[in-house]
Amino acid sequence: MTTVSKANPHRFRHTFGSDMIRAGVSLPALQRLMGHSNIETTLLYIQISPQDVYEEYARAVARQTAPARMAQP
Repeated sequence: MTTVSKANPHRFRHTFGSDMIRAGVSLPALQRLMGHSNIETTLLYIQISPQDVYEEYARAVARQTAPARMAQP
């Protein structure tokens, strides 16, 4: 028994999928981790907010605008 309201295995899978996407795991990697044969099934499990989209966009822009690093010999 749990004290977490509405806790069930399905909810844990949704949480896992969303958390992994937020952590930067690629969609194909998450598909394999979740054991799905179809990526469309994986998409059903992830839930992202407008804030998640903005943060991902900001990280991508920061990577593009960061000065290039010189290789060290």
